Amino acid sequence: MKRDTEKRDAEIVELIHKNSIRLLAELGVEILWDDARELLQKNGVRVEGKRAYFTEKQVMDALDAATKEFTIYARNSKYNVNMNTEDLYMTPGYGSPFICEADGTLRSATLDDFLKLAVIVQESDEFAINGGILAQPSDIAAEISAEAMVYATICRSDKTLFTVCGGAVQAENIVKMAQVIFGEDITNIPCTINLISPMSPLILTQNTLESMEVYARNGQPLAICPASMAGATGPISVIGNVSLSNAEFLASNTYAQMVRPGTPVIYAFAATVSDMANMQVYNSNPGFLKLAKYGALMSKKYGLPCRSGGGMADAPGFTAQAGVESAMNMFESFSQKANLMMHATGSVLSFNAVSYEKFILDIETYTRMMYYFGETPMDEDALAFDAVKEAVEEEGGTFITLDHTYERCRIDPWYPQVSVHKKTDEAPDQALLQSIQKRLHTLLEGYQRPELTEQQRAALDDIMRGIGMKEEDIARV
Repeated sequence: MKRDTEKRDAEIVELIHKNSIRLLAELGVEILWDDARELLQKNGVRVEGKRAYFTEKQVMDALDAATKEFTIYARNSKYNVNMNTEDLYMTPGYGSPFICEADGTLRSATLDDFLKLAVIVQESDEFAINGGILAQPSDIAAEISAEAMVYATICRSDKTLFTVCGGAVQAENIVKMAQVIFGEDITNIPCTINLISPMSPLILTQNTLESMEVYARNGQPLAICPASMAGATGPISVIGNVSLSNAEFLASNTYAQMVRPGTPVIYAFAATVSDMANMQVYNSNPGFLKLAKYGALMSKKYGLPCRSGGGMADAPGFTAQAGVESAMNMFESFSQKANLMMHATGSVLSFNAVSYEKFILDIETYTRMMYYFGETPMDEDALAFDAVKEAVEEEGGTFITLDHTYERCRIDPWYPQVSVHKKTDEAPDQALLQSIQKRLHTLLEGYQRPELTEQQRAALDDIMRGIGMKEEDIARV
């Protein structure tokens, strides 16, 4: 018997919503900041001890208040991001402490790696967004690394800025950097994307709440990213885990809208799976994709732009497994009409490492998806009746010599950036590696640093000096 999948999914979405509301009303959320509890209580939320209990009306009123479609401004306006429920933007891998070399060797990432990755993103037309934790630089002091990565991104790129999460101090410093570029008052100029991470199960930490307060107060978009791990920090069942992460999103948004009604929000759902054999995150399997699917469907219920899928791999290096896993995750992003695809490029070893080689191949995989999911031309020229007539009646059945073929040969087919489509003298994997390295060299050699005014660069440098960044590191940036 054929099942009505859409009808069943619609029923599941309503079940998840009701279960999330029940979690918020009966179990509540632990709020680990006095100021946040006070604000919630002032706005009618029931607070008992450190737990806050939300009603469905409070949650839905906050969803109504959230700004759901907005432009995020870049230094270069051609990279402005129109965040909505239709368009898709990707961001590179986020949060990895290691670099995975082509032979599988792992080493700690450095600031030079961060800068190199920022340049690759800047030079790749497929990205409109740059930044985040492209790779965690081990040679930068942890207490200033969030600001250092944002500073490096601003100096090396003029694309839309993805920031790095921390606490109030880091958020205030990042806002100051944005103000250097966009002016003192940015409350009506969304110019950053800020990842906000609740803790599962049902906890909002002081750092998270403080960051939300700073960014919301300054009118900056929040990518609220609940990430319960099925079987570890969340229920092992699919809809139970989705319910938990959804509840954490709803509580976070409710707080954000109480800080500043109209705060722009992205439903950056990231619930995932645990490998029950070793308790590692397991983000490249059908279980993760099913969670991502229902996260995307929840965002559509609420009318919010969503993050879904990505290009992650659990594979421990640049292998065939990594390619399969990335393509599977990206396919989910496109098929569920995600609007933000995080971790799209380079991620291996379950978020723990970045591979330069995979980074380049993932960009190509993205172009494959763009081609497949893109609109198919449907005009008379695309129907090609006259071309078929000419080939049959005048060219002996070949289309190679036709003007129609010549005029469209750079339009209709998809062409690879690095994939090898010919017999090679060397081993096939070596031929692919050489092609990727050639592409990487081309991107790095073609880089031209986007302009900052002397005053802007000096102001950014002063911010970093003020928090203790070394002069030699400022010079490297």
